Amino acid sequence: MSTTAPSAHHRRSSPGSRAGRWAVALAGASLAGMAASVVAFALGVESADGFADNWLLTGWGAAVLACAGGSVVAGGLALLRRHDRSWPVVTATVVGALMTALMLQQVAEGLGILTS
Repeated sequence: MSTTAPSAHHRRSSPGSRAGRWAVALAGASLAGMAASVVAFALGVESADGFADNWLLTGWGAAVLACAGGSVVAGGLALLRRHDRSWPVVTATVVGALMTALMLQQVAEGLGILTS
């Protein structure tokens, strides 16, 4: 018999678990939220001098942070518990981690933690 086992590195093109689908959706929402805020700042729609000057922007940033963090958690569950190794889940988990780091850095800047 010369049957070959499936490759361990084969990646599917769609998430195979519910947690994987959540990770992809939350990463997309965080990217869309960040893109919307960048467009709003570029058009001069809203501005703020400090972290709590504009509660709309603070709430929007918290929503983006929650989506990005949720993407990391859901992606981690999909990868570790459900063994969902599809490329959208892996990408969503990495994007969620990067977005979480970016948002936490923005919060630290706004609170003055990073200034010496």
